[in-house]
Amino acid sequence: MRFAIVDIETTGSHASDHAITEVAVLVTDGDRILQQWSTLVNPGVPIPLAITRLTGIDDALVAEAPGFADVAEAFLDLVDGCVFVAHNVGFDYAFLRAALEAGGRAWSAPRLCTVRLARRLIPGQPSYSLGRLCAALDIPNHARHRAMGDAEATFALFARMWTAPGGAEAIAAAVVTNRREAWLPQHVDAEAFERLPTGPGVYRFLDGKGVPLYIGMSHNVRTRVRSHFTAGPDSARRQNFLRDIHRIEADSTGSVLLARLWEDVLIRRHWPAHNRAQKQPIQRTWIVRYIDRAGYIRLAAVRRRPAEQPLRFFHHPSSAREWLYSLVQRGVHPALLGLGDDGTADWPAPAAHGSVLEAALAADSAGRLGQSVLVEPGRSTEEVGLVLLESGGFAGMGFVPQADFECDPDGALARIERLPGSTTTDAILTHAWDEHHAGVRPLHVWAAVNFRSGAA
Repeated sequence: MRFAIVDIETTGSHASDHAITEVAVLVTDGDRILQQWSTLVNPGVPIPLAITRLTGIDDALVAEAPGFADVAEAFLDLVDGCVFVAHNVGFDYAFLRAALEAGGRAWSAPRLCTVRLARRLIPGQPSYSLGRLCAALDIPNHARHRAMGDAEATFALFARMWTAPGGAEAIAAAVVTNRREAWLPQHVDAEAFERLPTGPGVYRFLDGKGVPLYIGMSHNVRTRVRSHFTAGPDSARRQNFLRDIHRIEADSTGSVLLARLWEDVLIRRHWPAHNRAQKQPIQRTWIVRYIDRAGYIRLAAVRRRPAEQPLRFFHHPSSAREWLYSLVQRGVHPALLGLGDDGTADWPAPAAHGSVLEAALAADSAGRLGQSVLVEPGRSTEEVGLVLLESGGFAGMGFVPQADFECDPDGALARIERLPGSTTTDAILTHAWDEHHAGVRPLHVWAAVNFRSGAA
């Protein structure tokens, strides 16, 4: 087995907007260096002063250097048939792949990250950066932040791990194309990924202090988590995001509806830096009730959420007007709903109008979620998931053993955690209810009175 230990210098931190300025490759069998090669590369763009201060590479130094397209063939010939090895392999691999693809060359190789290997074979280090790790292990680096200097230091580190007890076996086991380590963030344990649920649930990406960076949900948590790491451009935001992830946690929820609700609860509890959707103001059309000077109860559709509790909300103004017209069909005067007066209907007395309006609203509410409980599949066949609703809005959720729920519904409900709702949870429940009426998905609804009587 041959390994190509690679290091590059670049004009910046991400492959989508920056370019390579230097490449070094050491080909090894684990013990000896078999071949070595390095070259400066003209990036075709000015080198930032901060990069020059770090690496010593400036525009004058690369002015006569070849472009990457001119050295691509030599690079590919050298690494052909080798395992691609680098310290934080994702960085070097992303830059080289992008540079090759820009020249019309498709390229992939099995990868090995010496950061991840060191965490496994040299545990307990305070830092796994190349400089600090080499200093701790007395590995010299005669040209830090230059491609060949860092490549030689990486080789010395790799050779130290190769000759350690069990090192060669651990390295050989890790060298499998598309193995988890090839695409997982460098700090994330592959075994943690394997423990993720393959059904509905909510996952969390945590930083080194355990603070959630991002919270998401999926029908299949493991598949969705993998897509975060294997898709998308190598932008600065993406690379910084992956670098900051140290741990993945997940909760199985048993159903997609419960996953959507739990995701929103957790996002609003932690407000992760990379969750942006819930931070944006959500436009809704709200139905409000008020009494005019003549004593008539009126309804109106407004776009700004009112201070008072609204009767209902809709995603679009047209849906709100459609609902108001349904009340006209139940005998409510259109002018008192903000729909105009065509002069064909007599104005009722305020008290009579109030009675008609309340009856219409009661008839409408009878066909919707009120004070009730949604029963969903649990995380296993021995439990159920319960969603508490009050006035059609989210009030809490949790899991109880199915036997307890069947024998003592009131006691089971008393153990369900009360949780705050939001416009998002309202929208999730409204969508589920609409899907239920459309026959898209069943929704098992238990009215609160059923729990008090124990009847189904």
